[in-house]
Amino acid sequence: MMCGKCSNKAKRWWSLGISVGICVIAIAFGIAWPFIIRGEIEKQFAFAPGKEVYENWLNPPIDSFLELYLWNWTNAEDYRSEKPHLEQLGPYTFREKMERIGLVWNDDEDTLTFSQRRTWHFEPELSKGDLENDKVVTINPILLTLGFTMKDSPFLPFINALLNENPQFVDNPFYNLRAKDVLFDGYEDLLLKNLLQVVEQNPVLGEEFDLPPFDKFGWFYGRNESETYDGNFTIGRGTDGFQNLGILKLWNAANHTGFYRDECGAVIGTTGELWPPFQERQFTNVTVFSPDICSAVTLQYDGTFRLHGVEGLKWKGNDRVFDNGHHYSETACQCTAPKEECPFLEYGALDVSSCKMGAPATVSFPHFYLANNSSLDAVEGLNPNKEEHEFMMALEPYTGIPLQVKAQLQVNLLMEDYKLTLLEGIPKIMLPVLWFRQTAQLNEDLASDLKTLLVLPYIGIYVAIGVGILGVFCLALFLHYSLKVWK
Repeated sequence: MMCGKCSNKAKRWWSLGISVGICVIAIAFGIAWPFIIRGEIEKQFAFAPGKEVYENWLNPPIDSFLELYLWNWTNAEDYRSEKPHLEQLGPYTFREKMERIGLVWNDDEDTLTFSQRRTWHFEPELSKGDLENDKVVTINPILLTLGFTMKDSPFLPFINALLNENPQFVDNPFYNLRAKDVLFDGYEDLLLKNLLQVVEQNPVLGEEFDLPPFDKFGWFYGRNESETYDGNFTIGRGTDGFQNLGILKLWNAANHTGFYRDECGAVIGTTGELWPPFQERQFTNVTVFSPDICSAVTLQYDGTFRLHGVEGLKWKGNDRVFDNGHHYSETACQCTAPKEECPFLEYGALDVSSCKMGAPATVSFPHFYLANNSSLDAVEGLNPNKEEHEFMMALEPYTGIPLQVKAQLQVNLLMEDYKLTLLEGIPKIMLPVLWFRQTAQLNEDLASDLKTLLVLPYIGIYVAIGVGILGVFCLALFLHYSLKVWK
């Protein structure tokens, strides 16, 4: 079996040694291979210029879309006698491009500070409706914000007199505008324009309320291509441990937003695009920080997910996200009122007034999905359902690469008269004004590359098994020849 001139004893030892050696190599290779692959993946996931993970984060290779829906108040002229009936307009779909700018490498802290610039391009073929011609009627947010911020101010009589004596500022509580003006283009609001002049002439008034630093108003006015709107972020680079890769450390140079108490205002989680690799199944939740609400959203584990043949894990937004302390004690800090007055909002919506320059705004899931019935019953035209309105995200856990993201929130205004004459008779409700869905999904080409990466750990195991089988076969031959031939 080994050499023709060797003695039978030598042949036995040679065959035994080689057979055992092959088995040992198979076992050692099988044990070492996962560590070899993990080390190689760690090298590839090192967050540094030239590395694929970094380059993909800097300029994401996948398509991202923003779908915007507007709520049109169809019976606004009967606001004193009828429940608001709302008609959903849209989606108006925009392709989103994300760029990271102003990068500062904080080598002593293993962090990276950056800002981001988002650019949106309208995609008419993916939209339903016409930005130019669709009209939307809803409450005037500037007038509502004025009433909200001045309701307990000694200047309230002055504001009422100013509005009553100057009907050219605003003559009714509503606007009727084109969809494009309500969203990105903005419109020249005479009330806002004249208030800016009044504040300039009376600086004391400026201390009572904040006015938007714009000459126009639109829900997304000034955001397209803005390098400052989202603020700046400081994230972990992961060189001190991969559990820190992408983890948010600071937002606007602070680890707490100041808009909510305790942990509800903590800067935690990730920005949503970059996650640590090697996430295990025992992770029960993931947290995404959103500058739009100056807070983090924690999603709960919701089972497995599959896309383009890649297995992943899914997380969803449940009733805990906007609970306000009704059912989950840890969410009590979401309340922005004094503790003795909390909770002042029902569950299902988060007060973001302090985050949005004093506007009486809240955020919820679209169509008041998972919100209390009173919010839904106060208006007509909404139809919440899980498939359409659930906030969800899916990740491939071994690499931390997002497979699919569907982030969606609704903006509402807390509507009441706030002691303003122009708002007299306005119903006291939470009025939906718009909602958005932001989506991103791994394409098939990237999924194919990911599947190749994920199969590498198994290739080594299969090779080890094959070599082990060869070793066992050699051992069988050794026994056969030792007992039958080399006596």
